[in-house]
Amino acid sequence: MPLIILSGYPCSGLSYRAQQLASLLEATQDELFNSGAIPASRPRYKVHIVPTHDASHPRTVYDNARTEKEARGVAYTRAKRALGRDSFVILDGMNYIKGYRYQLWCEAKALGTTSCVVHVGSPVDQCVANNEARIRRRDAQREKVAEENTASQGISPETQSTPTSDTSPNSEDEDTEEPYPPDLLNNLIFRYEEPSTHSRWDKPLYTVPWSDREPPIAEIWTALTGLPHPSTTPTLPDPSAQVAALTNTLAASTLADTASIGTSATASARTRTINRPRIKPHQATVQPTATDSSALYSMEKCTSSIVAAIRTFTLATPSAESALAQSPDPRGIAIPVPDAAAPIFVPAHVATAAASDELAAAGGILALPRLQRLRRQWIGLNRAYVGSHASAVKGGLAPAQVGDAFVRFLNAEFAGENGL
Repeated sequence: MPLIILSGYPCSGLSYRAQQLASLLEATQDELFNSGAIPASRPRYKVHIVPTHDASHPRTVYDNARTEKEARGVAYTRAKRALGRDSFVILDGMNYIKGYRYQLWCEAKALGTTSCVVHVGSPVDQCVANNEARIRRRDAQREKVAEENTASQGISPETQSTPTSDTSPNSEDEDTEEPYPPDLLNNLIFRYEEPSTHSRWDKPLYTVPWSDREPPIAEIWTALTGLPHPSTTPTLPDPSAQVAALTNTLAASTLADTASIGTSATASARTRTINRPRIKPHQATVQPTATDSSALYSMEKCTSSIVAAIRTFTLATPSAESALAQSPDPRGIAIPVPDAAAPIFVPAHVATAAASDELAAAGGILALPRLQRLRRQWIGLNRAYVGSHASAVKGGLAPAQVGDAFVRFLNAEFAGENGL
């Protein structure tokens, strides 16, 4: 199911908005299941909040590129593991790098699910004020702990166990997030890459200003699931009340026509649904088909047998002149090879223009080091297009076509000598 990527400045209320989204998604499901819009037999969607920070990856990881990359990789792995057909995944964090958001978009697209970006648009001054408030709270807590440690000397354990502050969930100070160092906060704000509707991986994009009480859950729910939100479903009057009112003013025939029209309109309005966006995978996100494990071995074996056949011919006929004299084709040297319908063909002008008359000598046209280099080059170019993966890739090679393709490659190399 969908991936919701939060993005915004540090200390802009990202974690608060993530909790809000999770609560609103659960409330939406409750309302749809209670109203019967979603069948009771259908399983509920699970809502996962994937945090970017934890005890092992505090906010100071952004001071170093290596630790920041590690923290991003951990969050990416957690989100990828939680993604599924029956779950919402909310990635809590700044996600300020557009390339990282593109990577997450590709992951959702590869799984065939929808995604969106929720930009928490808090102003910079508000983010700085929130961070300063967290710093003051942290300093106050440290001073309080230090005073309690000092006062606890000489006090009985019964007295120490008595709570000295209100730690109930109804306490006014609900912000328990750790602050950023001021210099790091300014650096992250400067490095932030704001999402844009011009980027396909940032669409659909929903901006939540600081003054808004909650995110636009109706638009997010409809865009990601294709189901209308309960708040957008029109409230229809009771059909029986409509019929009773029309009875007093219209004739029986007119009443019957109007009732049928009203019934059809009511049914169509109640069954109104919005189609969920269809995700079309493309080459950047589609998972390639696994290649046959024996395909590469068959390619190596076939090309090696062709090179061995050429080597056998050069040992039997080392001279280019004698090879041309014995060749049935007056245009050049034709060498039959296994696993290929066409022979290896070396044009006459190429064979005679070589640095040495010996075909397999150091300057010969069919020297073994050169043949091995050409074989490795061709395998490197075509190893991804052989085997079962060939059926999913345009221009792929079947195992039976390897020999003919390698012969065509060699003939093109030999014919291209001397610029021809």
